Amino acid sequence: MPNKQLSPSSPLLFINSVNNYAPSIKKNYSFLDTKSEFNSIIDYFHLISEINKSFDNTSFFQNENYKNFFNNNRHTSDVKGELKGNVFFAQANIIPSKLHIDGDSKPKLVKERKTLIMFKPHAHIPEFNEIQLNIYDKNDELIINKLLSPPSKLPKIANNSLKETNLSPHDFKSPVKFDLIIRSNSELIEISQNQNHLHETILNNDRINLKLNHVEKPFILHNSINYSGKTVTLHNTNNNEIEVNYGNNTVTLPSKSATRFICDENGYWLTKDDVKQIKYYSPPKKTHPNTLPIIDYEIGNLPDIDGEKIDAEFFKDILEKNGTIKITKMDYDRVKKLTLMQNKKFASKKIIFTSESEEPTFIQTKNKVYELKKDGLLLFHCNSNGIWKNILVTDNKSKINDSHPSKFDITVDNNKAISEISKKQKHFNQLIKNNNSIKISTSDGNWSRDFTLDKNDAFHNKKILFSSNASYSSQIHYGKNTLKLQTGESILFTYDLDKKWVPINQNNKENFINNFEYIENTWSTTIPKEYIHPEIKLEFIYQGQKSMLSHIDVGAPNELLINTFDIGLLTPPRDTLLFLDKFELNRQYYQTIPVKKLIVSRYEPIHLLKVVMPDGRVFTDKAPDEGGGHSGSMREWITKDFYANGVNMANYGVNSSAPDADSFVPTSQITAYNSVGLYQNGRVVHGWSGGGGKATLNRTDNNELSHEFGHNFGLSDYYGGDEGGSHATANKKNSTWLWDSDNNYFIPNTYQDGTLNHDAMSGGEAYDTRYNAYTAYTPSSFIAIQNRLENSYVFSPESKTGYKKWDPEIKEMVDAYLDLSPFNTIEFTAINGSDITVNDLNSLLKKNKNVIIYNENGYHAPKINIPLANKNNKNAILRIESGADFDSELHINNQIESIKKNDLICYISDGYNWKRKDNNETILYKVPYKQGVPIVTLMGFYDPKDVIDSYIYPSLYGSYGMVYSHDKKIDTQMPYLEVIFEDGTISHYQLNNFRSNEEMMNKFHINIERSLNPIKANLYIDNKIVHSREIEIKKNKLLTTINGDIA
Repeated sequence: MPNKQLSPSSPLLFINSVNNYAPSIKKNYSFLDTKSEFNSIIDYFHLISEINKSFDNTSFFQNENYKNFFNNNRHTSDVKGELKGNVFFAQANIIPSKLHIDGDSKPKLVKERKTLIMFKPHAHIPEFNEIQLNIYDKNDELIINKLLSPPSKLPKIANNSLKETNLSPHDFKSPVKFDLIIRSNSELIEISQNQNHLHETILNNDRINLKLNHVEKPFILHNSINYSGKTVTLHNTNNNEIEVNYGNNTVTLPSKSATRFICDENGYWLTKDDVKQIKYYSPPKKTHPNTLPIIDYEIGNLPDIDGEKIDAEFFKDILEKNGTIKITKMDYDRVKKLTLMQNKKFASKKIIFTSESEEPTFIQTKNKVYELKKDGLLLFHCNSNGIWKNILVTDNKSKINDSHPSKFDITVDNNKAISEISKKQKHFNQLIKNNNSIKISTSDGNWSRDFTLDKNDAFHNKKILFSSNASYSSQIHYGKNTLKLQTGESILFTYDLDKKWVPINQNNKENFINNFEYIENTWSTTIPKEYIHPEIKLEFIYQGQKSMLSHIDVGAPNELLINTFDIGLLTPPRDTLLFLDKFELNRQYYQTIPVKKLIVSRYEPIHLLKVVMPDGRVFTDKAPDEGGGHSGSMREWITKDFYANGVNMANYGVNSSAPDADSFVPTSQITAYNSVGLYQNGRVVHGWSGGGGKATLNRTDNNELSHEFGHNFGLSDYYGGDEGGSHATANKKNSTWLWDSDNNYFIPNTYQDGTLNHDAMSGGEAYDTRYNAYTAYTPSSFIAIQNRLENSYVFSPESKTGYKKWDPEIKEMVDAYLDLSPFNTIEFTAINGSDITVNDLNSLLKKNKNVIIYNENGYHAPKINIPLANKNNKNAILRIESGADFDSELHINNQIESIKKNDLICYISDGYNWKRKDNNETILYKVPYKQGVPIVTLMGFYDPKDVIDSYIYPSLYGSYGMVYSHDKKIDTQMPYLEVIFEDGTISHYQLNNFRSNEEMMNKFHINIERSLNPIKANLYIDNKIVHSREIEIKKNKLLTTINGDIA
């Protein structure tokens, strides 16, 4: 049976073939939704695999003539106007512009994020024709226009995407002179451990030579557009191998060897081997003389007319609309001769003739007659004078002949010849050039370990068979791939102009992936982020036809701040926090979420030799309890509640809080960390936990991070159930692919075996870590994440309040006040049935001048007596919230008011009277005086009662944080922190005067601008120093990234 009848791009033929040829398999498998010819190939990919196994013929469903398209939907037009078609967007993932599937939903576009726009016209439009895109703003002003790229330029899936670079292998010759050579061990250690130092070194020097010795960790080169044109040579002078990470690549540097890295114009570090590989797969600069042009229109058989000959005029209408047409002569066609008359109006047009007829057909041009035989092919091009010229085509590029030759032109099977083609690449290439088919047969005594197949488009359709009877295996290197040839195996390679050397019948999945694309006949372009705003309109124009897409849903320019640290509790930290070390991972996670900006800040590692608990217990050897992945006293009280919550709180300007305070997550801020502690049961790694602005992670380079961050976005385990937690085919709801906007490739929503993937919250995993380490969220989860982000505050230095929030009505970010009252307020809950007395409130106001009284069923106070306003309670704030079914009497200012259910009453004392105020007038807020600067974070525990010994922990050093002005006036009878700076200035920070948890100390957490050089912190209770800590002045070693690039 011909392969094309079983092509996965022809589902009806495929199913009919199954019915006819695979009854045994059909009994064991049920097929749903297979009667629609537009269903996705994924729906029955499993079946392909099973049939392949049953027939023991892995090429049974492979056909190089066909591409497999994921999205074969045919929906009504999304646009209004003559030019009908469907529009898709892509930012982190692919988003349909309109919903066509029952029950489906779609995310909004993120404002000010780079966007791919795809247009699939309903009518066929030839590849060489032009479609123009105009984008208008909300005032109908044209803001940008671009020509759409044709379907052949639509992003490929990551496996098939071709990276482009301005570099060539010749660029890697040794530079005449290095700007900088570093040999000193101390300098090398500093440059390998200090991100900022390496960054500055690269920026300040064009050609650097680092002679590495005693490097224990992988050496990391971060991609950055700022490094374009820079060269770094790494010379391993050590006796051991050194691992080098650059971007998403890793190379091992053997002892006493060197490798040169050059950063190309795109900001990517590349080695000579990388560039060779890119050039290997890059298409020819010009169309190869042996290749066929892209076909715009096909005629399956010649017209059924009386007469034995026709001429090109017969196809006039078709030729006017299309650049290249293909005509196939069939057995039942009566036409025996076609005449191509001279005609200037056909200039630049092309006609391809093929034949499946037993009888020959003759093509007449001005000067010559050409004979077209069965299975033959003739290509004609009309020149500027209107004369049709035959163009020689040695073979049809689109038809790769994958059959085994019945006889080989040459066989290489003796040791000398095998060794020669293995070691002398020029000789091997010449051998391939001179022979259409070669058999290389290894055996014991006639063997080599490595064979390399070079790129050379003159090799098109050449064939090489490797066959092994040797006891040793061989390796065949071709492009980025290597195949191992084992004893008794044979592998046939053929050369394809697009894919270069291709192994035939090796891997059904690989061949499927090689021909897998998202959608056919779709035009596209990328739009810079500055043009993506609410109420834009898209206009598509083709040959006078126009259409318009309006009502495009553009949402908030969301931001996410991730703070990272690596902590060891009574044991060294693990030093495996890859999300902190590898900026590429930051970039990859950004490509999976609906944000404009992903900021990743970094803290220096924390190694605690002494752990002070909030109840006063001190650990110096090990914790007295047992630890686990999700358990352990130090995990809960120190890593999570103290450090993670403390880092978050310091960014809000909250000076102190309860040791076990509920997480405060008004912004999209997550503190993510590795944590390990020493317990009774030994050294225990904590991880696999997230939520409340925190993520305790074992690994940060796989689905664990996607999953635990998902909890921080409010997603539960298995969010969305079976349906919402599973990716789907294009004809069902909850379907999408990822789009990497930096590399311009798609990442399918499948596992590597072709089965549909699951969401990050439902046990999914990355499609392929070579392209992205993280799991694609389903549209169901993605929308929930976007909704959570849009309802969050965003840090903003442009805002007078320090924060902005999305206003969905006007579709703009607006200034917003972040209420910090809960952290500066003492709460009072009534005893049910008892009055609240003046003495009760005076006692509270001595501790804190911000008091909130809760009056509810079960703790209802019939009377609330407020002390008279005086100088002692001046500026005090009093709030009363009532949810009780019973009224209460409020005695205030020598008057009586009635408090009813759901009342919220606020007063401020001016020293003479309590003034009634609106709730918004009494909120407490802080505005950071700087945002996103290197910081020293001061943290510790203190006891306002001075019963438990207070303690200042070692300082934290972070790359990015918010800093607030110190308190100009403080009450020295209340706790406060004093910070002394190198220049002798002193700042004070007031702390709460009451235990938030009656059994434990409070924690404090304060960011100090690092450039101010703090040198000492003193903690005061009752105006007496209870603990001090020297602060080391350090340069900033760590870098902050935004969307994976160095900020």
